[in-house]
Amino acid sequence: MELLDAGNTGAYGHPVPTKVPLGQKKGKAILVSGHDLKDLEEILKQSAGKGINVYTHGEMLPCHGYPELKQKFPHFFGHYGTAWQNQAKRIRQVPGRHRHDHQLHPEAHDAYRDNIFSAGLVGWPGVRHIADGNFKPAIDKALALPGFTADAAGKEVMVGFGRTPS
Repeated sequence: MELLDAGNTGAYGHPVPTKVPLGQKKGKAILVSGHDLKDLEEILKQSAGKGINVYTHGEMLPCHGYPELKQKFPHFFGHYGTAWQNQAKRIRQVPGRHRHDHQLHPEAHDAYRDNIFSAGLVGWPGVRHIADGNFKPAIDKALALPGFTADAAGKEVMVGFGRTPS
């Protein structure tokens, strides 16, 4: 855990207290689930300026506290959904139901199998896998889908309370 922490804070800074919106913003969306901050950074870099809002999902919520992610990428919007075991239920509520994933939910339903991408060590039968860090297929899919049609205010949660003073 010490090595993981050193890698994350070395690359993205020490987490700072940050309000994270739980609502949605009108426009195209990508949901990122799993545990890989490097892939999240790549998705943010590769989707910058394309009109796509990037949301975390599940265990990715704390990523909003890292200064190098939240300050560099204004389209890193908020958090959508709850823990991984609820993904199958919540993902149906996203227009176009697109997302990039490292930790697939137990059922990649046929209705949205074409809108899910896996990466890293995780895969799922019938789900496209991105093995080379080039997230263009996922970004192109997000651009082709309808996205959210309106803003929807939601609660906010705070993240970024680490062991270093801010």
